Amino acid sequence: MKDLIIIGAGGHGKVVADTARANEIWQDISFLDDKFPNKNDVSGFGIVGKLTEIDNIDNQTTDIVVALGNNKKRFSLIQMYKEKGYNLPDIIHPTAVISASVKMNGATVIFPGAIVNADTSIGIGCIINTAVTIDHDCTIKDGVHLSPGSHLGGNVTVGKNTWIGIGTAVINNTNIGDDVIVGAGSVVISDVKDNVVAYGVPAKIK
Repeated sequence: MKDLIIIGAGGHGKVVADTARANEIWQDISFLDDKFPNKNDVSGFGIVGKLTEIDNIDNQTTDIVVALGNNKKRFSLIQMYKEKGYNLPDIIHPTAVISASVKMNGATVIFPGAIVNADTSIGIGCIINTAVTIDHDCTIKDGVHLSPGSHLGGNVTVGKNTWIGIGTAVINNTNIGDDVIVGAGSVVISDVKDNVVAYGVPAKIK
């Protein structure tokens, strides 16, 4: 069995650690983090050093997962670690329901209770958070975060580095652009262009 190093020991990192542990795949699960120099562990998982310690870790015996909420920073670190030769697997909680026809591209975490339906594609380094539902034929591009309890109808596209807030609903056949923030509790009923903030019922660009 390999070990797993989690980059980032904050709240999101704790849930990633629990999700990884539930898989019973890794022998040891621990964190690297620069923000907790006086802590030895988080929720029972060890903090073994700062991010610079990554260069001392054997990429043949250790997998990496980047557990940062900031989409662009997370994706940047993923790309850097891939270039260093590390394996960044998808980590999927056993209670998530993932169709056999879903295409995964690596370095994504899928949390408890999520459902991803047929012929959906999920990009690199995404967060599919607790109890998210993604219906058929959706395209989730790289670096997306779907927050807890958000729901996508069929044939929805979510662009790179976009953040969908807690409890948001997106109707079918909708395109949401790159680098978008959709506020919590919104209802998206029409396309959203790149680089905007949208929220409300229905969601409007602000």
